[in-house]
Amino acid sequence: MNKKLFIFATLLCVVLLCSHADDELLTHVMSCRRFTTLDGLPQMQAETVWQDSRGYIYIGTLSGFVRYDGLTLQPFLRGQRENIVGFQEVDGQVRAMGFVRQWSIRGNDVTKVPIDPDGNFLLNNFNAADLPPGYVLLEDRQEQNRRLCRVAVTGMKCVMASPHFDEMTPDRKMFLDSTQIYVPTMQGVYRLQEGQVAVMLTDKSDVFSFIRTPDGLLALAADGLYRFEQDSLSLLSEHHFDAPDYGLYVRQNRQRQLIVADSHTIWLYDGRLWRQVATGFNMIKGLFIDKWNRLWAATYQGTYCFFHCDFVNHRLKDENDIVRAMAFSDGRMVMGTLNGKVIADGRLLAEDADNYFAPNAIDINGKVYMAAAGDVAVVSGDSLGWLGLPYDKYQFVSRFRDRLIIGTRGSVLSYDINDGHIDTLTTSIVRPWCAVADGQGNLWVGCTPGLYQLTGIDEGMVGVDLVKSTPTTQVITTMDTDGQGHICFALGDSLFALHNGNIRAMTEVLPTLRGHEIRSLHVSPRGFIVVAAIDGLLVARLDANCHASDIHWFDAQSGVTMIEPLMATMAETDDGTVWLAGLEEMISFRPDQLLNGNQEQTIVVAPRPWWQQWWVWLVAILLLALSVWWMARSIEQRHARKKMERLQDEKVKKELQLSAVRLKAIPHFHSNVLAGIEYFVLNHSTDEAAHYLKLYSDFTNQTLSDIDRPSRSVTDEVDYVRAYLELEQMRYGERLQYSVNVAPDVDQKVLLPTMLLHTYCENAVKHGIANKTGVGHVRVTISRERRDDIDGVLVSVSDDGVGRIEAAHAGGQSTKQGLKILGQQIDLYNLTNQHHIQQQVTDLIDSEGHPAGTCFETWVPEGFRY
Repeated sequence: MNKKLFIFATLLCVVLLCSHADDELLTHVMSCRRFTTLDGLPQMQAETVWQDSRGYIYIGTLSGFVRYDGLTLQPFLRGQRENIVGFQEVDGQVRAMGFVRQWSIRGNDVTKVPIDPDGNFLLNNFNAADLPPGYVLLEDRQEQNRRLCRVAVTGMKCVMASPHFDEMTPDRKMFLDSTQIYVPTMQGVYRLQEGQVAVMLTDKSDVFSFIRTPDGLLALAADGLYRFEQDSLSLLSEHHFDAPDYGLYVRQNRQRQLIVADSHTIWLYDGRLWRQVATGFNMIKGLFIDKWNRLWAATYQGTYCFFHCDFVNHRLKDENDIVRAMAFSDGRMVMGTLNGKVIADGRLLAEDADNYFAPNAIDINGKVYMAAAGDVAVVSGDSLGWLGLPYDKYQFVSRFRDRLIIGTRGSVLSYDINDGHIDTLTTSIVRPWCAVADGQGNLWVGCTPGLYQLTGIDEGMVGVDLVKSTPTTQVITTMDTDGQGHICFALGDSLFALHNGNIRAMTEVLPTLRGHEIRSLHVSPRGFIVVAAIDGLLVARLDANCHASDIHWFDAQSGVTMIEPLMATMAETDDGTVWLAGLEEMISFRPDQLLNGNQEQTIVVAPRPWWQQWWVWLVAILLLALSVWWMARSIEQRHARKKMERLQDEKVKKELQLSAVRLKAIPHFHSNVLAGIEYFVLNHSTDEAAHYLKLYSDFTNQTLSDIDRPSRSVTDEVDYVRAYLELEQMRYGERLQYSVNVAPDVDQKVLLPTMLLHTYCENAVKHGIANKTGVGHVRVTISRERRDDIDGVLVSVSDDGVGRIEAAHAGGQSTKQGLKILGQQIDLYNLTNQHHIQQQVTDLIDSEGHPAGTCFETWVPEGFRY
């Protein structure tokens, strides 16, 4: 009895194991993106998807609608319970259609317009889903009296009304084909045409929708696809839909494949076979294929966008496990998982829960080798074996001719697959991560310190050379070869090519990869390179010299929806499909398909407002350039004007100086001086005559030499006025007495206006002393004085003559030009100085109030510029 039970239990285990082995362990779904309320949908229950002429995608929900530009969702009617079941574009303006109202969209604003101004008719969305653009179906509030209408700028224009329209149940969709209308009902399919009697084409009661294709008019029924031939239906392809109760939606893509959906599943029909695209939806409400060949599905679980790039996502049914190692061998895809499963073509081959596989596998002569915990697994056919290596942590496997290259944490090994002999190639490389052969007898190893070249492997004399060192923060963890001598490896976000022993930075891909950390790469023997970064995928063509071209980037916006690829080798099937493992799932794709016809830009650029148009910027730049030119010209003119003013001031100064010289060169002064000298000569006073002649000569020379000087020092000015007073004393004799006193604390180098003392002294002699009876005195004093916290020199010239009033009455030859010229000179000098020269004239009187002379005072600040 026990023996029978044992045999029965054994047979039962075998049956269970076999049945388990036949189960598909992978799920396959086309790559898609799901839009939910987290992305900006106002309501999870989506009713329809539509695209306008500019490329914007509109999604209608039970609570308003959104507009999608390829990046973000722009909501409309937020917070309103407005069921949007369709969209129309009339005269370039989009209208969101509700049952009672339509909303005209202009920019980000909407305007409410009634469907029927009289309120008698509502929009029918169930039966009108397949109508061409510009047409709607209206019905009364009892869902009767339906009429086909054309949407116009001025309102709804009735095209046709028929009682057969009222026979359609909500799961059926009427179809407008040129001038003919096909109406599916419970009684059969009717064909209607304006002015003609309705014709029943078939009494088949389960026809739900229609589509026009190059093969003719096709009809979708519960049991398959039919074609109309001479007003009758013929079965084209049998297919039983699981949930046609709410109707069937059908669309055609660019490849002329039919996309059909019932309530829960989406199918693809390629003309021969039906293939399930996706399933498990809660109520599919609409299908749409946009101008970029992407499939959209509106469901009560949100809106799905299936990308046009044909990325397929693969996931283990065991959510606690992931695929790490993959290799394609003899028409089968062999995989090793994190939890120790070995899978061949999606079915379990073996399982060891205490084991795990490294993200690396290689095919050699029909056998797949995978690095695992403690050993290396070998899969041949349906059998799993182990190499029986010493226990170690094996990092990777690679191929060198017919040898298996094995990497551990501190060594690189060579395993002969024919006789099982194992050699240690090197132990001097720290933490090797990957290795490839170049077909020229060299093995290239990427590791933490950099890139190493191993030579002499065939001869058994292995040489190890560090070819490229890298910072410790950047590790060469991925490299690959096409088996034809072309090698590529990655370092951070940079890609390098190794060809004929020469390393070249692939700068042509740098702008695309900059900032994207590379996790894995694959060099296809078909002339493609695939680079997997953390947040996207680069695909390009690779020529014989390892130069990349036709470079394109794919990310979550264009189909790569997997989360972070592993640092693992990719696998390529016989038809060129590349498989890539990620942290949660795998993706597969064809590089040639990605680069052929799938590069359309799916981001809609919104029209720029007028102030951002190129011509506005051009005008602004021209105006700015004109303004800069005008400002520069104005500044230049102002500088030129100031320069001209300075030149004019200089001219005036020179003229004043010349006038001063001319004034000093009054003929009667020189005549008097020469007459006095002549007197001394005639009276034999030769010494005095010689003295005055020399004095007169020095005075004249000093006057002429200082003609261009606006100022001179206190010393020079005092010497000049002494000479003048002495020459005048020669004329007036004892009647003229003078004194010149300079205070000891006065800086002799301080500059005074030229002719300052001379002008004052000359005025004192000519108008004060000359008109006085008796002896007259002229006193010159120079002292130091501080005014307003500014140090300066005070010059004073006083006389005890008759005073200015009496001198004016006395008349004479005075023109008063000396004082006037001096005043103008000082005014000009003051224009260019912060602290000014100050002048003061005081009329002196005696104790009885009679005029007793004149006093001229001038204060000159130190550092005054002339």
